[in-house]
Amino acid sequence: MTNKQIPHLLRLLIIAATFFAQQVLAAQALPEFSAKYAIQKFGVKLAEAHYQLSYTDSGYKFTQQTELYGVASLFANDTVSAASYIDKVGDNLLLTEHHYTQTGREENKDETFSIHWNTPKNTLSGKVTGIVRSKEIELHTGTEVWEALSFQIPLMIEANEDIKEYPYRAIIKGEIDDYIFVLTSNKKIQFAGKEYKSIQLVRTDPEKNRQLHLWLIPELDNIPVIIENYRNGKEHSRMQQESVSFNKEITYSEQQAEDDDDI
Repeated sequence: MTNKQIPHLLRLLIIAATFFAQQVLAAQALPEFSAKYAIQKFGVKLAEAHYQLSYTDSGYKFTQQTELYGVASLFANDTVSAASYIDKVGDNLLLTEHHYTQTGREENKDETFSIHWNTPKNTLSGKVTGIVRSKEIELHTGTEVWEALSFQIPLMIEANEDIKEYPYRAIIKGEIDDYIFVLTSNKKIQFAGKEYKSIQLVRTDPEKNRQLHLWLIPELDNIPVIIENYRNGKEHSRMQQESVSFNKEITYSEQQAEDDDDI
């Protein structure tokens, strides 16, 4: 290699590195974060859930760990562990792998599946294979498909006051079904000693008279701060964020806010 060729090679390397960085950033519209939630029933904290979103070479890894808390932990040892991988495939951000494990007295609810995606000529098709509740599944889809953990990713990216409906397809109990979240209201809420504007999204299941309410804070990248489950018009359970840290640096904590108030 001659001295004249070195600058040209360096330029090519810079161009390649820039292109790779742009591809990675395109799949990282959300920051890495770690959040802790209190799961409550009748105002009593019964379990604690930890969610973590981290970057991979091709997109995101989203995990959930849930354990019983306080008095509830004295009578049972149920736990939930879940992980979803969301990758950039072509121009799409897609769920590619999911694992869910539950221990304790509940019947077997474990599931593990992967999705092989094809994107020929700007079309999308996916084949889902795996085991859900001890049964083998093979499903086919021509659109994006999520599950109970990863659906939060597109919702956090897309949610804003100008969009009223958010339709998604999800794999629930080994079957693909349509889910629609509707923006119903917004309000000011207190979190970590500060007032934020939040938006409420509601998903209704008319067959079972159930609703799922999500409260998102746009200023905090639409990470759900409150998740409420309603049955027959009454709150059945509530999951409320206690703390969240972004990029392992900035931390917002309800406990810290309470301590500050006591000073």
